[in-house]
Amino acid sequence: EPDADWRVPSLRWDIPTTKLRFYLGDRSIDEGSTYTLNSCDAEGGERIVVEGSKPLFETYDLATNCVDQATTGYAYYKGAMPVVIFTSVILLLILLNKTRLGRRMRAVADNPDLAASSGINVENVQMTSAFLSAGLSGMGGAIFAMTLRFTPETAFSLLLPSFAVIVLGTIGSIPGAIIGSLIVGFVRALSSPVLIGIGQPLGRSNYTALDGVMPYIFLIAILMIMPEGIGDAYEKWKVNRLRKRAEQVSAPSKKTGAVLAFLPTGMFGLHNMQQRKESRGQSMMIASIGAYVFHRLSNFIGANSFSEGACSQTCQDNEGVSSNLELVTGRSDGTLVITDSPFTEANIDSPPSDVAPYLHESWAAEHLQSMNEKWYDLMSGEMMLLDIISTLGDIIWPALPLLVWLVAIVEGVYLLQGRDDDPLRPIISKFEDATSSTGTGFSGLTISMKQLGTHLDSIPKKVGPIIDSLTDNLRRPFSRGEVDRSGGDHLAIYGRESPKGSWIMFGVFMFILLLFLAWLPVAEQDGMRFIKVLQVSNVLVTLSIFALMAFSLNLHTGVTGMVNFGVIFFVGIGSIVVGILSAPSELHGYDWPVIPATIVAILVAALAGWMLAYPTARLRMDYFAIVTISLGEIVRVLLAGEPLLRAGSWGSSIGISRYTLPGESWWFCGSDVPNKAPLAGLDATLGTADDIIQRMEPSDCREAVDLSSPAVSIGDLMNLGEPAPYMLLLAVIGILSTIFVWWLLDTILASPWGRILRAIREDEEVAQHHGHDVLTHKAASLALGAAIAGFAGALWAWKLTGFQPNHMMPARSTFLVWAAFIVGGAANNRGMVVGAFIIVLMEFVFNVLVAGQGSSDLPLHTTAGHIDSLFEWLVVDSWEVVNIFLVLALLGWLTNRAGLREVGFAGAVTFTFTGLMMGQRSIDETFSGGLQADMAYVKVLLIGFLILFSLKFNPKGLLPEVPSRPDRPQAAEAGGEGGDSSE
Repeated sequence: EPDADWRVPSLRWDIPTTKLRFYLGDRSIDEGSTYTLNSCDAEGGERIVVEGSKPLFETYDLATNCVDQATTGYAYYKGAMPVVIFTSVILLLILLNKTRLGRRMRAVADNPDLAASSGINVENVQMTSAFLSAGLSGMGGAIFAMTLRFTPETAFSLLLPSFAVIVLGTIGSIPGAIIGSLIVGFVRALSSPVLIGIGQPLGRSNYTALDGVMPYIFLIAILMIMPEGIGDAYEKWKVNRLRKRAEQVSAPSKKTGAVLAFLPTGMFGLHNMQQRKESRGQSMMIASIGAYVFHRLSNFIGANSFSEGACSQTCQDNEGVSSNLELVTGRSDGTLVITDSPFTEANIDSPPSDVAPYLHESWAAEHLQSMNEKWYDLMSGEMMLLDIISTLGDIIWPALPLLVWLVAIVEGVYLLQGRDDDPLRPIISKFEDATSSTGTGFSGLTISMKQLGTHLDSIPKKVGPIIDSLTDNLRRPFSRGEVDRSGGDHLAIYGRESPKGSWIMFGVFMFILLLFLAWLPVAEQDGMRFIKVLQVSNVLVTLSIFALMAFSLNLHTGVTGMVNFGVIFFVGIGSIVVGILSAPSELHGYDWPVIPATIVAILVAALAGWMLAYPTARLRMDYFAIVTISLGEIVRVLLAGEPLLRAGSWGSSIGISRYTLPGESWWFCGSDVPNKAPLAGLDATLGTADDIIQRMEPSDCREAVDLSSPAVSIGDLMNLGEPAPYMLLLAVIGILSTIFVWWLLDTILASPWGRILRAIREDEEVAQHHGHDVLTHKAASLALGAAIAGFAGALWAWKLTGFQPNHMMPARSTFLVWAAFIVGGAANNRGMVVGAFIIVLMEFVFNVLVAGQGSSDLPLHTTAGHIDSLFEWLVVDSWEVVNIFLVLALLGWLTNRAGLREVGFAGAVTFTFTGLMMGQRSIDETFSGGLQADMAYVKVLLIGFLILFSLKFNPKGLLPEVPSRPDRPQAAEAGGEGGDSSE
């Protein structure tokens, strides 16, 4: 959370504001009535009154009292974020366009093979790009955390807008990303007042919640027009402009260029642009404008610092105060002394236990003195740094623009003389000669370092083969291949990529996971058997839901090759449709039976998938992925803001609830649902014949005594002591549905259509060349996967018995499904089941850990305590963790294992930063109630690690795709047309 010093209300810019109000629709007013405009007459100070009708629009820039100017306050700490971000982006642009490294990076991004053949070290360039990318992201996160409280879930709120910016501006285009970010920001800011104006007349006050999806709607609309984004259109426009310019025969006038060089326009490089030397002109313009911006920024920093004579706006508003330091200390001597420290005895912690009581007072005095001295040293260093920045600003402006202008004047003289050489070339040559002569002195040292490096490299080369032989011996039984002589001469793959090996590993994984499910503890109390059955049923239902979602994702991404980040879009459609259709009619539903409502939900989801294929046909796969995740966000926000998507309650509460659950009445009441007994009157007599006799609700049947029902029978059979939970029936429905969908998908994918989908995944052009309608097959794949996801959404709605938009959050749905997909193994439905089982079990284990963390009577309390101790050790004893990671890096270097070496160095750097930057004060402020790990965040962390390690060390997943092909047709019988037929 940002410090209080950053959020002082008086530290802000007051920006003059002019407001614009539109009146759309009927603007008439009652006869004889008048309307008062919200602007004031400039002379009299009275409001303007009109008759007849309201104006189409009105502007006003004064406050409500018609005297004061309307202003908008913008805090200084918020202004730091755009300044740092846009400065970083401009520096990145300069790096990419004005340096050799930037040209290498663009070459590698465009064509790595051609760049490598040109002598560019592709791996080093990619590592440098990753380093710069991580640095920019870290800088953005640091400056973002200065403005609001940052939690691990905040990243998901930034991820989707970032995707929207990247896709809107074209992937790989920095100017496009800048334009895209500005567009997304303006659309988000302008949509809120517009939605308020639209929602109020329609009775939809929650329409303001839709401002979060407006950028995605705008993004989808732009991609329908420009499939490659704005940046691609900009690049094409530049290419066409350069072609047209190249066709021009006339050369630019040198006299005009000389005049532009002699005038002040020379410092902005306009003469070079006129001479068609855009790159040099841009460099001069960047230097001059950058100097001015730095000058203004340094002046602002200096004016708001505690330097001698610095006086901010707050200082100027206080009469009799001449500096910021005097405003704080009350002294006018202009010096900072140690007694100005804000620390008092109240800021001192309790003395350590090993300090004797009679020494407490002296210990506190020494500790306070130490704190004051550290504060004084820190403030003195900061003031010195700010003085240097302020002085540099005064020197750079106007010195740097004048030097640029001087160079421009020389270039103007060269233009008049007909010369085309660079006036700075002699200076650069002398500098290069000086540096080259200096560098020769280090050649001997360089040779010695290379020889030392050769000797050091020989160590892992000697140790590495021993480790390789051991690992090869362990891997050979699982990964080797040999010739299959029984069925032909093709290479038969063994291990997890063979049909038999895949099934065996699937059985092993499922056995381990089922044992883990049986071990999953519950609290020791009465009815433990019932609670355990409820827990296992809940796990199996959740497993069915995520397995079905993973099947859908696997069909789209793993089999067809369409990267789909929006499975939750189809899941949300299934949940919403089945919930609204089966909700009672008196509660804004349609009171449909469950089975027809489910069929309609599946069909609607399938239709959405089919229709999605056609408008997105021209999009690249990464753009298609962003469109799908945008659609999921649109549905989630619509569920929060659209009253038509609410059912199950009398009021206007958000979400859908109280819909009919499949088989619930039969489960608790039996095949013949009994009626409720008529109510007795005040005289204890039964009701009359006019009383309305209602059927018992499932909750009534569950509490009824001596009622025969499947729940009672199964509860007695399992010795639960009460009727079996409805979740058990839902688990049976989910498992049977998962098995059926699994069988259906395996059957379909083993058919010729499945081979066509795999061909599309490998190469669309080749598949189309063979006569396949790629778009139709993609649409069919999307429709089938969407139907499966829609049924998963219906099952999810039945499990929740009522849902709100939170269950569609990416962190709770899309992220987990993709984790199951990556961990399990793409294009293998067995892997989807295993991956979903792992993710679901992690979810439930951490739910138990969260409960056990707060009470010693609950299960896994000891485990939660160990996790808290480990977390405390990582935070407090960071240097010990650094040593461990350094040992891992050393082992990776000795064994020549790049992965182990990278993990060791990355961990060492991370915890070195933790040890240096996160002191005891930050720990005390962050963990005021004591160091304790938040299990919800630990779960997300572990799932992220699971994905990373799976991608790095097991990229194909636990159960990779099993290559298959249909059996060869048998040879024709003797006497036929003869010969073997082959595909």
